[in-house]
Amino acid sequence: MKFRVKRWVGVFLTVGVLGVAIGFVEKKHAARTCRRIGVRIENELGNYFISESDILDLITHHGNDPLVGNEFKNIDLKSLERRIKTNKFIRTSQVSRNLKGDLLVEVQQCVPIARIVAGSAAQAGTPDAYVSQTGQVLPLSDRFTARVVLVESEYARPLLEMDFTKAEEGQPFLELFRAIDQDPFWKAQIAELYVDRNGEITFLPQVGKQVIEFGTPTEIAAKLRKLKVFYKQILPVKGWDRYRRVSVKFRNQIVCE
Repeated sequence: MKFRVKRWVGVFLTVGVLGVAIGFVEKKHAARTCRRIGVRIENELGNYFISESDILDLITHHGNDPLVGNEFKNIDLKSLERRIKTNKFIRTSQVSRNLKGDLLVEVQQCVPIARIVAGSAAQAGTPDAYVSQTGQVLPLSDRFTARVVLVESEYARPLLEMDFTKAEEGQPFLELFRAIDQDPFWKAQIAELYVDRNGEITFLPQVGKQVIEFGTPTEIAAKLRKLKVFYKQILPVKGWDRYRRVSVKFRNQIVCE
């Protein structure tokens, strides 16, 4: 019994000493001044929506709130993270400091997978926008244009206003955009999607003159498999200019005319 009590006393003393040591180290770090800011941007090689200067402008309020030379006790790291995420092209942000006195900023950009384009005079004034991998609607950028599938539609405004991650009608479209983006064949072959007022989709390909009727974004994997049969097995035999219309919108059928 005495041995057990002594053991627990030892544990508590160890924890206490560690707590004091950690508190001392934290206090010492808080008294350090920020000597430099390091910025790392993920997805930078494929997308150039965000630059290091953009991040520095965000965290310093365009230089009006300098951080270099300021003590870390006066720098709220979580506040900086929230400030960075006000930029819609940024998916995640993490701000930390190291023992050298560096402020480290890591951000991950949103990755666009489709661009929605208003397709009629009735939609005049509706700006184009991207849809990201995670379903966010992103504005266009003056700095960089992403090479993604175009989605033209008289249905553009409702598409741009829906929450692709939560809205029941938005999730199937997001699933289709992801399927196209993740498959190198479809990403290279499908140039444009047209969505009519009923939500039915027509593909316009990069190669070939066929108009491809996909129908509503349902049974997406099955329809894409049928369409791949058309491209891999039918066209090489019949010729690329043999058909003008192809439909995969009916279950278990490929209609070629």
